[in-house]
Amino acid sequence: MVGSTLLAGTAERRQPLAADLTSSEVGELARARAIVAAYGEDSLSPFLLRPDKHFEFAAGGVLAYRMFGPTAVVSSDPVGPAEAVTATLARLQKKVHRDGGRVALYGCSARYLAAYRELGLRAICAGEEAVVDPAAFGLEGRAVRKLRQSVNRMQRRGWQVQARDGRQVGTGLETEIDALERRWRAGRGRMLGFAMAMGEFDPGIGPADLYMLARSPSGELAGVMRFISHRGKLSLDTMRRVGETPNGLNEALVCTALEVARERGVVEVSLNYAGLGHLIRRPAGDSKLREAVRRLVLRRLGRHFQMERLVRFNEKFSPEWRPRYLVYESRAALAGSVVRVLQAEGYLR
Repeated sequence: MVGSTLLAGTAERRQPLAADLTSSEVGELARARAIVAAYGEDSLSPFLLRPDKHFEFAAGGVLAYRMFGPTAVVSSDPVGPAEAVTATLARLQKKVHRDGGRVALYGCSARYLAAYRELGLRAICAGEEAVVDPAAFGLEGRAVRKLRQSVNRMQRRGWQVQARDGRQVGTGLETEIDALERRWRAGRGRMLGFAMAMGEFDPGIGPADLYMLARSPSGELAGVMRFISHRGKLSLDTMRRVGETPNGLNEALVCTALEVARERGVVEVSLNYAGLGHLIRRPAGDSKLREAVRRLVLRRLGRHFQMERLVRFNEKFSPEWRPRYLVYESRAALAGSVVRVLQAEGYLR
């Protein structure tokens, strides 16, 4: 594998970009962070901690949300003891309903669907998440030959793939990563992501976070991936590449990340959550009507969301596909909830 040994260095911890937060909000963020550290088993749990989200606390748990019009869009599942799931959500519902609004949860796992239904909520599958077991992943065999080709192509062209722990990110590398991030953002009008992204906010460098680096033959940093560590697992946060890079660079970075994760004993690596990905990976035997609806949706939305491209990238790593759900209050509220979620994710203004 390309450069799978972790490199030496010292860490200078960065803090979240929370300059606009009040002292009360900073305290809430710290409280939420402690709960996520203790109970955040789900791959989307770390992303609750974006400083631009509001928090609701109850029964030792927390949920994160933002208001979009009259809708409180909740970031995936609440986190905390089992009893906290309904307690935090019921408390938020009461608050929002008092002001004439409604609640929608986006990116939820199947784990708490029964609890949501007890609160009178409905659920619809909104996509799939690709999760890989590092212990079961390897580059041997015909099924992964394209991944081997990507890794070999990087080596032949003199590119280096390196891995660093968060604790090993020193000031010099931090400066390089920040410069690449600015360059990457320069050509983009707005950031996408809400339920599974830190967006414009730096979560701080966790000591067990994993940074994958791609350097050109001249040593220039041209690609960075960041995996956030949580309770012995890793969740992919960002994928950045700038300039002219070889085909298969992202594949090579993920392959190396999975090897490093296996060496660490990481039990799972979440690559990303593909919204509406299940429409692309549909089961065989769909009716003609469902197939027609599927094609219509993909034709209308595929240009904007790059769904098929993301799903095909994930498929190369033979992941476990886990459904993710949109949870909403009623049939009448479904369309409006979808619009608000798209706004939260950055696809609609």
